[in-house]
Amino acid sequence: MNLQEFFTNHKTEAPQLTPFWYGIMFLGIIYIMYSAVKYHRNKRYQIILKFVQGFQILMLYSWYVATLSPLSEALPFYHCRLAMFAILFLPDSSVYKQYFALLGVFGPICALIYPLFDPFAFPHITLVSYLIGHYALLGNSLTYLMNHYDSKQLGLRRIVEISFAMNLLLLFVNFVSGGNYGFLKEPPLVGDYGMISNYLLVSLPLILAIWMISLVFKQIQIKQEQEETIRQEN
Repeated sequence: MNLQEFFTNHKTEAPQLTPFWYGIMFLGIIYIMYSAVKYHRNKRYQIILKFVQGFQILMLYSWYVATLSPLSEALPFYHCRLAMFAILFLPDSSVYKQYFALLGVFGPICALIYPLFDPFAFPHITLVSYLIGHYALLGNSLTYLMNHYDSKQLGLRRIVEISFAMNLLLLFVNFVSGGNYGFLKEPPLVGDYGMISNYLLVSLPLILAIWMISLVFKQIQIKQEQEETIRQEN
């Protein structure tokens, strides 16, 4: 691999994935989900995932700084990037960490099923970071939720409040930077319908997805509590 090409800032076009590579990426999702659930209590597994996430963020943003990338592309204001920082740096008891962990399950799955790569030839640091970052986020989010999810901490109303507030902030960032953070300027698949419509087109499905995932982990929490009660009684 030519390191000069790996770190180049010369844009070409985003790589086109074949069905084979789509299949490999989908299998990667299944493997990360399986391993995160199986090893969620394993401290070494948790440390490795967080190290990979931290290293990925460091490399990507070092490249952004070194290449003087524009603020419309280089700020950490995409949903998944916000989740990456939240998972790494917020305390486990934080309601925002729980919110972003739920987002960190939904977001990477969408990003890996419908990838939106930067316009560089593969392999490139942004493309490798995209893949590693989303897989690590999925694993980190699942292990955190398996260990720390608290259904009393984050109800539907709080999910709605945080989601609308976050996307309102991203609208402001897009206005100042000219970027498409949170895909609020041009949502994928549906296209641009204007600022208010885009805001709702992104926010409402996000709220629904996070709420549905929270219901799954609520059932997991109930099951874990029942097993712990049985264990104590025996």
